[in-house]
Amino acid sequence: MGGSGSRPVQMLQMMPDEEPPLKTITYRGGVVTFRIPADWIEEYGTEGGGTFYDDAPDSATFRLEIITLKAPSPLTAESAPDVLSGLDQSAAATIERLPSGCALIRFTESAVDRGQLLIITCWSVAHVIPPSHARIATFTYTLLDWQKDDVRFQSELGLLDREVRASIFSPEIGVTRP
Repeated sequence: MGGSGSRPVQMLQMMPDEEPPLKTITYRGGVVTFRIPADWIEEYGTEGGGTFYDDAPDSATFRLEIITLKAPSPLTAESAPDVLSGLDQSAAATIERLPSGCALIRFTESAVDRGQLLIITCWSVAHVIPPSHARIATFTYTLLDWQKDDVRFQSELGLLDREVRASIFSPEIGVTRP
């Protein structure tokens, strides 16, 4: 169309972000099983707990801690929300029953470490092992405050939220291997 000097506008097609390959973490012999990005580094404490992160500058950190409780009265498969109702965060967060029968509380808090403002997303997941035990797995995803709106970290947070909700707990109480 000759001398108008205008150029045709090219429409950019947005491709959905591809999900990274995932690997399965079978924590302490299967106490809880979940998935994280395949290239993340895994570190485990001698007394328990796990830390997972991308080996990149300013990467976020995903952590797991588990406690096992013995209840003073019998528990049923329906007791998972009751186990979480005793946590301090239960007043400020909604307890959600998961399809697995577990219950979940998700909340966000801020903290300061070495002068850096951090944003920490927390998930507490309760799993009941009738007749008298329960486990609470606490997953956290910690990032620097300035990263909270970054697409990369929002994508990681979405992936981790889905995977925490899909985590699988051992139906047995007992000693597990580290």
